[in-house]
Amino acid sequence: MSTLILTLATLLPLTIALVPASAQETPRTGGVLKAATIGEPPSLDAHFTTATITYQIMWHVYENLYTLDKNYDPTPMLAEGHTVSDEGRRYTIALRKGVKFHSGKEMTAADVVASLQRWGRMHTTGKAIWKQVEALEAKDASTVVFHLKSSSGSLLYALASNYAAIYPKEVVDGAGDGQVKQFIGTGPYRFVEHKPDRHIKLVRFKEYAARPEAPNGFGGKRTAYLDELQFIPTPDIAVRVAGVETGEFHFGQTIKQDQYERLKKIPQLEPRIVKFGFWPTAVFNHKQGLMTQKKLRQAFLAALDMEPIMAGSFGHKDFYRLDGALFLPEQPWYSKVSLELYNQRDREKAKRLLKEAGYAGQPVRWLTTQEYDYMYKSALIAKPQLEEVGFKIDIQVVDWATLVQRRNKPELFDVFSTGHPVVFDPALSVAVQCDWPGWWCQEDKDRLLQEMARETDPKKRKVLVDRVQAIFYEDAGKVKFGDAFALDIARKELRGSFRPLPYLHFWNAWLAK
Repeated sequence: MSTLILTLATLLPLTIALVPASAQETPRTGGVLKAATIGEPPSLDAHFTTATITYQIMWHVYENLYTLDKNYDPTPMLAEGHTVSDEGRRYTIALRKGVKFHSGKEMTAADVVASLQRWGRMHTTGKAIWKQVEALEAKDASTVVFHLKSSSGSLLYALASNYAAIYPKEVVDGAGDGQVKQFIGTGPYRFVEHKPDRHIKLVRFKEYAARPEAPNGFGGKRTAYLDELQFIPTPDIAVRVAGVETGEFHFGQTIKQDQYERLKKIPQLEPRIVKFGFWPTAVFNHKQGLMTQKKLRQAFLAALDMEPIMAGSFGHKDFYRLDGALFLPEQPWYSKVSLELYNQRDREKAKRLLKEAGYAGQPVRWLTTQEYDYMYKSALIAKPQLEEVGFKIDIQVVDWATLVQRRNKPELFDVFSTGHPVVFDPALSVAVQCDWPGWWCQEDKDRLLQEMARETDPKKRKVLVDRVQAIFYEDAGKVKFGDAFALDIARKELRGSFRPLPYLHFWNAWLAK
């Protein structure tokens, strides 16, 4: 398997640290954790959305066949393990026995097949990997078999995606291609209720079948020490901060970076820079409207000065860096190809391209949100830069759930704000997929991504990444503003191994007295 999975040991700055000494006390069972989130998730169905907030909440409920270990390599979760045969075209995956859904039913291969087939139809990552899949079958009650069109360097990473969740077959059958109405998984917490704008409540699943191994990244043993998790939508950042300071909340998500120095001085709090870069972006609508014109997209890109955009959005330099590559410098996929087209600050070029495009001052509708403060600020700072060269920018501010809904309707926007998290398989990056809002479908790029998904040689994959990045800039696929690092805060009584890990989760966490 060493040829199929590239170990990310070179990702040293991002490697999960040891648990701090302050957290190495005996875990305590009990208590209600209150976490202030940025707002309402657009859906609680992991197959239905790519919104990060959905999996941050619901992967306490749902689990996958695989997850990521401390080196960000795939490791079994609901799977017991797998074998590869037929020159890499057949993956036989043994399932763990005795795993129960929250409904009390034992998980079988029929549930896995139904869930993953639905994920392959509905989700961006699922659609990407399903291009390689000839068939998925339940060999017996505890074995599934993937039959692939070719060898794959991406399958296990895809199955470790936080959205490749396993549901009961009857829930999948009942939902079809609509949203599921019952939120039933196998995870350490089970869903109890969702009161919009108040909370999403999860409670410990007493019959949870934990893995026997020690915790290892997101893998290994998951323990629900807490009686209950409450995810409380709190769109106002100041309210999130004040709530953690007063003890109303134990955790606050996505805090303004200019609060960092002050928060470090408060003894009861533990602020954290999440040194796990994501990239804030402006996504063009390639399907309908103004931005289907390549020269308009190129003009947009040529006009921007990224330093004031990133500085204004993230404040202190500890929270951002100027870099236009599709993947982080710490990753083996990092490329410098075509980066001369990042941060051009070339107003004359932008004006010339606008003229060549025949642009007549039509409003460019830019959807953004204040729930993610950086999204709003980046749009606000970019607006005068773009208008200086001749664009007319119409910034439309909505809540995050509404933005996620509207970005699926090409008639409603020309550009929208979002952020792309780091990914560990370059072929599966949402940022470059055709089947994702913005619909950047480019024949050569899409062909290269399919080649990349089949390729198992890391050096050959890197060559393909270089070629995709060249197309990304030549075609102006979307705008990358830079690399950014988030800030969150927790009260010090919230302990456990969740703190060093980059993705929000609260299994293996507890509340100290």
